[in-house]
Amino acid sequence: MRQTFTEADLNDLLPDSSYQDIKKRYLASKVGMYEPLSPEGTIFYPGLDGGAEWGGPAFDPESGWMYINANEIPWLIGSRDLTAEPKKEESELAAGARLYSQHCAACHGPDRKGTGNFPSLIDIHKKYLQGDVIALIGSGRRMMPALNMQDVEKEAITAYVLGLKSNKKFVPVAREYDPYRDLRYSITGYNKFQSKEGYPAIKPPWGTLNAVDLNTGEIAWRIPFGEVAEFKAKGIQTGSENYGGPAVTASGLLFIAATPDGKFRAFNKKTGKVLFETDLPAPGFATPAVYQAGGKQFVVVACGGGKLGTKSGDAYVAFSLPE
Repeated sequence: MRQTFTEADLNDLLPDSSYQDIKKRYLASKVGMYEPLSPEGTIFYPGLDGGAEWGGPAFDPESGWMYINANEIPWLIGSRDLTAEPKKEESELAAGARLYSQHCAACHGPDRKGTGNFPSLIDIHKKYLQGDVIALIGSGRRMMPALNMQDVEKEAITAYVLGLKSNKKFVPVAREYDPYRDLRYSITGYNKFQSKEGYPAIKPPWGTLNAVDLNTGEIAWRIPFGEVAEFKAKGIQTGSENYGGPAVTASGLLFIAATPDGKFRAFNKKTGKVLFETDLPAPGFATPAVYQAGGKQFVVVACGGGKLGTKSGDAYVAFSLPE
């Protein structure tokens, strides 16, 4: 993937007002692979989820080629000062706001609107009761870890995020010194650098599929990977953010799902040409598995979806050649 992100790389496919907006934010931010977090915001490129993805590569021992999908999505993250001291007498809601900022805002955002793949907490009172949220803070769920907090702290955060009307005073229980609670800075959230329409602030490609010849260190072929409907209709190949790796076979095929368009594709491993594609019940953000049963070869992928605003699913879909 590209290793730098200059002003010339800003997304010029956007309407002028959106382009001017991302340009203004770009010029107001620090930019660079090794730039530290800053209050004004730092643009990270490669981003937090790329180039090479967690799904991993596929290696073909016959040719010595490695196949890997990559993301080219910039992120814009700022730092927040956490040195605000609790007051001697603090209301439950004030304590909840302070504790939320310290423990929750990095993922759910300072404004509770969510960041990255972390959900919004706006209107959470329509889904959860107070006891449910308190239990969730203590147990964790999916990507959210369990938080080691006093019951009064859990109650304070819950009152804050649910928007409860509370006149209670916050009375924490004395405890041993914990240096973690003296951390000075946190982040403003896992925020991608996007336009108002939700498109990456950098020019395409936003996702690629690559064949790397490990015998020479050269890229044998590289293609945009994934589709964005609006730009596809205009004949523009952008590629897209993708999660989940490929599987390669001795017969010359490369299988991969990974894209938010919900497709499962087979490529010619020598040329990168698409040989087959089909729709999955939900995006397959997972690496396919190839196996044999009853003398027949199968390839299967988990279709969980859920990321990048896509629908969730719970299906495993397997493919094979006809009898």
